[in-house]
Amino acid sequence: MALPPAEHDDSQPQRPPLFRNRNRRFWIIVILVAVVAVFYLPSLVAFRYTAAAQNTGFLTHPWRSWSFIVTALTVPGDSKLKTSGIALRAADRRFRGSSIDPHEVRLLFLPEGKPYTFTHAIGARTVTTTITPPYRFVWQVSGHIDTVGGPDTVVALLDYRTGKLLYDVRRDLPQGAGVSEPGSSSPGEPSPSATASPSSGAGS
Repeated sequence: MALPPAEHDDSQPQRPPLFRNRNRRFWIIVILVAVVAVFYLPSLVAFRYTAAAQNTGFLTHPWRSWSFIVTALTVPGDSKLKTSGIALRAADRRFRGSSIDPHEVRLLFLPEGKPYTFTHAIGARTVTTTITPPYRFVWQVSGHIDTVGGPDTVVALLDYRTGKLLYDVRRDLPQGAGVSEPGSSSPGEPSPSATASPSSGAGS
């Protein structure tokens, strides 16, 4: 007489869902971490693209970075200087043939229509200048002044939207210190030392 086939228990022990056993504290911590990450993300973006005079302020006052992001996302489509590369080339054209060699551009995020005062060194002198920006984004151009020496300094401020020159360091140089030098690049040649900082998210 044939015997019935033996029965095998093929059942596998059921694994509990990955997060079923997590307690309430775990979920509170996860939610808090997510909220902090989202809250600070704009601060990291603003820190990445703004000048050293301002970038740490976005980390200590992160709510300002949300205004930065909103402004960046709503820049006029016809803005003249949408990226740092365009801004640096504009600065290079303005100073070509002079003793001023622009190296880097970074964004400033300023109150629109309100005076902005900054202080910088030109050789052994300290100069304080005030401008009134027509738009919240301004490109700060740093560079070297061959006839003065010393470290790199602010050589120009350019309006993001119109490309207008808001500050020119030649206004604060001794007479003749900003003129052309022998062997300087001709107006048709790019400056070999000019390099752009990473393109701003405001223009992309």
